[in-house]
Amino acid sequence: MCFTAIMRRFVKYKHVELRYKNHAFDLLVADTFYKLMLGLMKLKRIGKSEGMLFVFGRDARHGIWMLNMQFAIDIIWLDKEFTVVDIASSAKPCKSVFKCTTYLPIKDARYVVELNAGEARKMGLRTGAKL
Repeated sequence: MCFTAIMRRFVKYKHVELRYKNHAFDLLVADTFYKLMLGLMKLKRIGKSEGMLFVFGRDARHGIWMLNMQFAIDIIWLDKEFTVVDIASSAKPCKSVFKCTTYLPIKDARYVVELNAGEARKMGLRTGAKL
């Protein structure tokens, strides 16, 4: 078992519910340096109505990369008012640091939501939407 898998067993996450129109998701909250770094890395999959909320301490163009991810995701950047500022749809995993795209929003954000690929489209989520 790898170090990441072992450490994930000891990390405790808060949960929050994300709602948009008639869609609801149970999100794990990444609110510490370690949780932000770990993200969804090494997980085989997440449930249909699951995801992760990254809580950053300040507004910035927070980059997300897909190193050691096992599945594609939608990356949704939110400002401090939980308004969508950008979306990266179906971001693909990468296995090499040297060939790994960093996804950046077009504007500053304070939060990032990661959901299974295609969920943002299914919800009809667009920039400017309020979550």
